[in-house]
Amino acid sequence: MSTIGDKYLLGAGRSDHDRLRVISAIHDGRTRELLRRAGFVSGHRFVEFGCGLGYVTRWAASERAHATGIDLNVDHLTVATEMAREAGLETAEFRSANIYEPGLEPESVDVCYSRWLMVHLNRPVDAMRAIHAALKPGGVMVCEEADVSAVYTEPASAAYTELRDICMEGARQRGVDYSGGRRAHLWAKEAGFEIVHVDAYHPHYLTGEHKGFWNWTLRAVGLGMVKEGSLTAARLEELVAGMNEADASPDTVVAHCRMHQLIAKKPSKKA
Repeated sequence: MSTIGDKYLLGAGRSDHDRLRVISAIHDGRTRELLRRAGFVSGHRFVEFGCGLGYVTRWAASERAHATGIDLNVDHLTVATEMAREAGLETAEFRSANIYEPGLEPESVDVCYSRWLMVHLNRPVDAMRAIHAALKPGGVMVCEEADVSAVYTEPASAAYTELRDICMEGARQRGVDYSGGRRAHLWAKEAGFEIVHVDAYHPHYLTGEHKGFWNWTLRAVGLGMVKEGSLTAARLEELVAGMNEADASPDTVVAHCRMHQLIAKKPSKKA
């Protein structure tokens, strides 16, 4: 089974494009507020790691930044490049690279951004060190990372709980941390950053088109686990049926993962 990054079990086809569009709809408003709080302004050299379809990169370019989106998924990059071209965003570019060796000139970037990337990596501190090297002195790293252990329903859905716990345990066995959002500030400190700001938010849905997003995401991770043999297709089908029942109930609240936000600064050089 092919992987993206270290232990990425989500898809790369049209279905994943649709999932990434929903992520953008749910989270991008808060992302823009966070980037502005971090000091992002027109003219900055901006890099997004794990850019996917490039929604944040294209927004940065629309704000007149020199914006680069980096990802390993060539299919995503092709779509992102085409959408930037259609929007006339001449300062947006996309390229394939590994976060550990991004190919960026040292001390050349004002703002680096990533979302839901570090939790998929075996070596998040090393990834942050690579970001640290690319930033100018005084530059900032902005991260939004998940705590998937915070997914729940009320009333409780046994299917949601079981598949969430299966995915969490599978992540631990693969050496990645799906609850890593709560530790992102510690990773950043170890990588040499000064911590500027931490916060978190936790979307909850009773109704609406976004209620079933974590059903979709857990199902996608589950399919990856079926392919690698750590979950049976029959059991996954049973769990999906249970999650669908919870999503369809007008009395059941579905809580998505808690999103942890971080702004960290590369120290300025001493005179």
